[in-house]
Amino acid sequence: MALEGNAKDFGLSEILQLIALQKKTGMLSITGEKAMVIYFREGQVISTRDRRKMADDPLRSYLLGYGFLSDKEMNRIQQIQTETNLDITDILISEKKFSEDELRIIFAEQIQETIQEILSCPKSQYKFMIGSQVLQGVNSFGTLKVEGLLMESMRRIDEFPELLRIFKSEDTIVTRLPMPKDAREELDEMEKSVYDLLDRQMRIGDIIPRARMARFCTYEVLKNLLEKSLLQIIEGERPAEIALEDDIGGMSAPPRRGYVWVLAAAGLLAACFAFGEFIAPKILPPGWRFLGQDSTRAAAAAGPGTLAPTLGDLTTRLVAADVREALDEHLAANAAYPASLETLVSKGLLPKRILDEAVERGISYHPANGGKSYSLENGRP
Repeated sequence: MALEGNAKDFGLSEILQLIALQKKTGMLSITGEKAMVIYFREGQVISTRDRRKMADDPLRSYLLGYGFLSDKEMNRIQQIQTETNLDITDILISEKKFSEDELRIIFAEQIQETIQEILSCPKSQYKFMIGSQVLQGVNSFGTLKVEGLLMESMRRIDEFPELLRIFKSEDTIVTRLPMPKDAREELDEMEKSVYDLLDRQMRIGDIIPRARMARFCTYEVLKNLLEKSLLQIIEGERPAEIALEDDIGGMSAPPRRGYVWVLAAAGLLAACFAFGEFIAPKILPPGWRFLGQDSTRAAAAAGPGTLAPTLGDLTTRLVAADVREALDEHLAANAAYPASLETLVSKGLLPKRILDEAVERGISYHPANGGKSYSLENGRP
């Protein structure tokens, strides 16, 4: 059965940890203010680009929004894409815009930003469709561990309000200050890049699309330059806390606590999983596992408001639930529902015995809207 629900009831971070812990393969679809997806292979994230093209391409937005490509370059790439049907990553490499190593770094940072955006949408609906079929056609540049993505996302979510307190808006104007002798050696590559970019007074809103890094990272680098007395805020006073940190010198700030709960949740989830998988079977009566699964499945199939359904009713609803799950997997893999249920059987998405059971029980399937929707009806009175 597909895993689905409301992020308000069961947080997306817990869902991601559950998928990672159980090493599942499939696609997590998130709908809310905007549609987003995450593809997993054996519990690790491989992409957040919807190959069905039912959601905006986050990689395209990342490349365009953070100065990696100009509008003119992106228009040319899209023209090539239309003519050749190649993926944007293949075109970028063939056109020598980036090397594979460079694109791998960009790809990973884009995934990180998408995960952060997903965790910032608590009113979303989610649905996880299991199976390697949904990964067909997904381009990836490696795998990323969920734990690391969650920890970094929560750090960014926790620290961003402080950055916005220092730089009150994207209209804030900053300029660089003269660099003392040998000070450049103490800067990392991102700090050097942003410092060199500030060849004049600039709005933060103009720096972000030229800095070639995520929005949070640009703000973080600007804060570092400010603390090192290499940056001056032209509009707005310098926060007293920043000046105090400069006076203190080598004293470091205490670590943030906002993302510690992620580790605690992961530990609790792992403990519950271990108990259910290894300890409970030894202390509960024989057959407990199968009884629990069948009861849960039957209750889900019966639906709300159903009192004492007959065994035949329950069986029909269970068969219909299996058919709906297979239909969802077909949609995930092909961006459309099939013309008939026989297609599900031929593609290995639905066992033949389930189809025979559906026919015997008078369950009829009717695709609609060019395969974008369907109806599943029980033809028996």
